[in-house]
Amino acid sequence: MVFLLLESSASLVLSTVFVVLLRWLSVPLHLIDLPDHRKIHEGAVPLCGGIAIFMAFAGMNLITANGMDVGPGFWPGTMLVVALGVLDDRFTLPARLRFAAQVLIALALIAAEGLGRISLGDLLPMAGPAAYGLLFVISVVFVVGLINAWNMADGVDGLAGGIAASTLVWILALVLLTGEEGLVFPVAALLAAVGGFLVFNLRSPWRARACVYLGDAGSTGLGAIIAYLILRLSDGADGLPFPSLLWLVILPVIDTLSLMVRRLLDHRSPMSADRRHLHHLMIDSGLSPAATSYIIILVSFLCGGIGYLGLLFTVPQQVMVGGLLLVAVTHSAFVLAVETATHRRADRAASPSIKLQI
Repeated sequence: MVFLLLESSASLVLSTVFVVLLRWLSVPLHLIDLPDHRKIHEGAVPLCGGIAIFMAFAGMNLITANGMDVGPGFWPGTMLVVALGVLDDRFTLPARLRFAAQVLIALALIAAEGLGRISLGDLLPMAGPAAYGLLFVISVVFVVGLINAWNMADGVDGLAGGIAASTLVWILALVLLTGEEGLVFPVAALLAAVGGFLVFNLRSPWRARACVYLGDAGSTGLGAIIAYLILRLSDGADGLPFPSLLWLVILPVIDTLSLMVRRLLDHRSPMSADRRHLHHLMIDSGLSPAATSYIIILVSFLCGGIGYLGLLFTVPQQVMVGGLLLVAVTHSAFVLAVETATHRRADRAASPSIKLQI
């Protein structure tokens, strides 16, 4: 435990140092975020937080004896996701190109790591080549989906990093519970590295606004690593049931699925940008950005706790899936209520000008 605390502290310090150093390089590297019609913030903000997290995480795995116990696909796959994010931060890559690259990386990562046989517990028996093929496809969709879900969650100071930290807390608890010794120190190091970044990104009484952003490199990288860890915990017949593990990431997953469905219903690309995310709607309903981030992080943490307790007490997967559907319905009801209220306010604001023209 002492070594765990020491290595976690070193990872936090290393992440903080990298953030400070990379902030000075962000301008000459053109890794900055400028405000526009969707991004409402003051001035140019460096997009180096994710790079700092990954450098600290990778560095701790290199310099300690407790490196991550992974196969040949994890580090190349993760590096490719982060590198793709850096290119997107710098040049704004086309959405289809990003998506295609993410699918290829997910396929290679899962194949190289020998994953893709997620456990469904007592929910549904899965056996045979056809079943394994289906589970492999679900695994690829999950990795690509979580990469984009975390990217979409990165819209308010501290939100994507805070959700990642809350998720990693429960992943660390599950790693300790299942005795996955090869993951204990790496997960703790990643959690600490995210904490070092949040010092600069999360609003607090000591920080009025973020001075560093994750960038696509950080949000997509965190999504990929968290997806890998969940697949690793659910791998094989003896793995933890995947439906229960979904509770750890249910909020960004549900918000992303809901957003894509609403965009398709509006005859728009599901990858198009707008201000209809859960965090945007909460801000539009009157909450401050800081309150929005803290509320979503807290709800995400509580959902992760439900997943952990469900696994600890072996709650039937039918019950866990029913709970996930309840979360989805609650999210949809809130989104519908806020969007309806927003449209009504817009109609009332427009009606005087219409009468004046008549």
